Amino acid sequence: MVAFVPEGVPSIDRVAGQWDGPRDRWPAAFTPGNDTFSGHLPALVGAPDALARTYYRAAWAVVSGEAAGPRAAALLDPAATRARLLAELAGDADEFRAVHAYLALTGDLDLLAEKAGGATVLDRIRALVAAPVPGGEVAADAVRAGRGRVFAALLRRLGEADEAAVVEIEAADRARAVLARYAGAGRWRSAETSDDVCLTVATEIPEFLDLRQRADLADVVGKRAGDAYALCRLGRHDRAAAVLAEVARPGAAELEAILGGLFGLVGSRPFTARGCGRLDNLPAALTSDVSQPDTLP
Repeated sequence: MVAFVPEGVPSIDRVAGQWDGPRDRWPAAFTPGNDTFSGHLPALVGAPDALARTYYRAAWAVVSGEAAGPRAAALLDPAATRARLLAELAGDADEFRAVHAYLALTGDLDLLAEKAGGATVLDRIRALVAAPVPGGEVAADAVRAGRGRVFAALLRRLGEADEAAVVEIEAADRARAVLARYAGAGRWRSAETSDDVCLTVATEIPEFLDLRQRADLADVVGKRAGDAYALCRLGRHDRAAAVLAEVARPGAAELEAILGGLFGLVGSRPFTARGCGRLDNLPAALTSDVSQPDTLP
């Protein structure tokens, strides 16, 4: 089919200036059923001008060649993403987050039964949940707790309630052990860099934080554009949107932060953060009931 610029998507001239790359890929990237990609990105409509600028320039960075993050890759080219995941998992790569994003955005649970280097994808993911994670002890335990919660939710989708319950309990115990190391005011009883631990905890296990801890961590992670997603996970969507709107050269990281942080793609359910517009042309695998954020304000 012939791609056209969908309603709400700016023309390529407003996004790319005089860049002479594959400009014909721009309308295709937002058009369902296009002939260039196996999927498409959602259109952001009704957003403040500065946030829309960041979103579309970040999308152009990905469309024109920058490596896409897991959400954008699963949305824009799910067929290529599926093939890449099978190849990477066969080589024992840690693709946990990418598989999670792909499954959530495509609904392709058949991937889990596929073989990747002698084991099924489900068994590969199960092994990643149990495996040690690189990094300092506290941050690594936060990552493992977050993975456990994600994996438990996946197991419930597969009807494996008993295994899911065991994984959930282990993840909760690990998360509580992480927070037992918290010393207050964004500091941790650990030799690790406190800023890095705060970022990891905010991203992986915000559900276990109380209001004071959320406020402390937001003060730490709200200083850099790259931490916008963590701000969203802490319920500070307004601050995250303001940070993202000011990025001078947005790329794949900012696209992920907007898709995952401001609109909850790959969370328990998509939502629309207040004052950030809405995403049109979402994939069918996502619920049509788009609500307000379920994180604390």
